[in-house]
Amino acid sequence: MDEPRTQHDASLDPVSPPPAPDDALSRRRLVVGGLAAVGAAAVAATTLGRASSAVAAAQPLSAKVVVADPTLCVGCLACEVNCSTWHASVGRSALPRIRILATPQVALRKEVAAYLPARAGYSPATCRQCATPWCLPNCPTTGLRIDPKTGNRYIAEDDCIACGKCEVDCPVEWQGTLALTGEAIASKRVVFDPATNVYAKCDLCIGREEGPICVERCPVNVAIKAGYVKSDHLALDLKPSTEEQWKVLV
Repeated sequence: MDEPRTQHDASLDPVSPPPAPDDALSRRRLVVGGLAAVGAAAVAATTLGRASSAVAAAQPLSAKVVVADPTLCVGCLACEVNCSTWHASVGRSALPRIRILATPQVALRKEVAAYLPARAGYSPATCRQCATPWCLPNCPTTGLRIDPKTGNRYIAEDDCIACGKCEVDCPVEWQGTLALTGEAIASKRVVFDPATNVYAKCDLCIGREEGPICVERCPVNVAIKAGYVKSDHLALDLKPSTEEQWKVLV
């Protein structure tokens, strides 16, 4: 597990950190601008893109991925809050790596609707642990890594220089409306955290013996395991990464 970073300010909202001060943004723009200038010369060589693609394609698959069933989601935001607070507790960015999107067209399964009929229309979404990790090959440091045992694609925040290349290369977005604030979101699933000046993405709670905290703490999962809700699968679950599985990911 990565060594803890500095202690976070307890006054920060773990789900929605405040905007970065102007001077912090200026420093980031300076770093990004400098890296962009250096990278421009390299990008001019047409073989670089093909080489990066080959490097990404040659990486091992992630053994697991977090899978959501929106028809079992009640939009309680427990996954976002627990994700945020656990990562902050071990010195990482407090940004939630999973987000709940409002999806009114999704109906609850009757087993859940019997308890919470007014809580339909939500979809959890997080990093898909892509078969080809496009975010990896252009990282100029060792910030983006693949766990050799599990294939987990994760960010070692101590080595992240906030250059933004992973965000640019990430092929998957959150598109829709955030359940928490009602605001529209259209962003990559690798996200910049101005509070800690690093990028963050789902890392499957690397280093946590119990696995992803969103799966463990989901109240619907708890109800299913206790027998209150009848379902042959969980609302949030950690499943093997397969081509068939990726096709149904939100």
